[in-house]
Amino acid sequence: MKNVKITFMQYTLLIHGAAVGMGVLSLPRLVAEKAGTDGWISILLAWLAHLFFGILIVLVMSKYPQDSLPELLVRLFGRFLGKLLLIPIVAYFAFFSWSILVNSILFIKSWFFPMTPAVYIMILFAVPTYIIVAKNLQIVGRYAEIVFYLTIWMSLILLIPLRDGQLIHLLPVWKSGLGPILDGVTVTTNSIVGYEIVYFIYPYLTKKEWAVRGVVLANTLTMLVYLFITLICFVYFSPNEITEYNQPVLNLLKVIEFRFLERFDMIYLAVYLIVVSTAWTPYLFGAAFGTARLFGSRNHGPAVALFLIAMIVMSYVLQPSWAESERWTSWAVKGAYIVVCALPVFLFLYIMLHRKLVRSGG
Repeated sequence: MKNVKITFMQYTLLIHGAAVGMGVLSLPRLVAEKAGTDGWISILLAWLAHLFFGILIVLVMSKYPQDSLPELLVRLFGRFLGKLLLIPIVAYFAFFSWSILVNSILFIKSWFFPMTPAVYIMILFAVPTYIIVAKNLQIVGRYAEIVFYLTIWMSLILLIPLRDGQLIHLLPVWKSGLGPILDGVTVTTNSIVGYEIVYFIYPYLTKKEWAVRGVVLANTLTMLVYLFITLICFVYFSPNEITEYNQPVLNLLKVIEFRFLERFDMIYLAVYLIVVSTAWTPYLFGAAFGTARLFGSRNHGPAVALFLIAMIVMSYVLQPSWAESERWTSWAVKGAYIVVCALPVFLFLYIMLHRKLVRSGG
């Protein structure tokens, strides 16, 4: 992919797409359970925290702008240790992609095809996913870009239920205190990760001087989506009522009715699954890209096929349930704390120390 380049908007929307997944459907309930209707403050605080780590990842990658993470690790730690460190990172990206795919499949089974085995739905997902991811990063970026522009209307539709909402549900502000709000930050963190894809896409950005702006814009877009949907749910549902629904956004959609259309919520969810696909495709790209580099290859297509075949087999063998999906998602999020928070801090400090030693002749 030497000659492959992505634009600033593709770079931004790849990051944004990787962050906005199925978590948006349940986030209003999760933050309400922790911080009540002050949960919107938790989203703002989580955004600030992730903005710091996102910018830090860009600063790390900018030290060697032609290197993606696999090349950077080899440069800093040598071929053997660098590839050894890359293995758990590849596993993280593959597992995160798997957890998003499983969650999407379970929604399809619950809402559309309850009698269809998960493995058949996984096969249906695997074919277009392979076509998109196996080509090159530019195709993945274009896909994220076109999906974003074609689905902007989905947020505006959610304004319809506000005619029956009550702003008083948001008052008083800060009634929960700082402790619950910080607990809400932890929950929000689980839904807002995604900018770690910068490790793999930074070298292909045409204007690298805009990389920080891209991360800021992508994180801000993600924050605005979550904040917008959470505030709508808080205004429409009472503070006690919102915690009774697993996915308040889907219950909110049931209120929207058109004379010419029944079950608008099902149509909305079907279209939203296209939005979610922009989350698992970047993660799968990162896993396949890293795997190809582990074996000294520049072609990540076979690795994409291998991962998708493995996911199909796992769907057949494991027959995933909601409980397992939640457990896998929690494991993926724990890995995110290492890849998103600990790794950039470690790499930044290591690069600074390494350069200082080189300058001093140590």
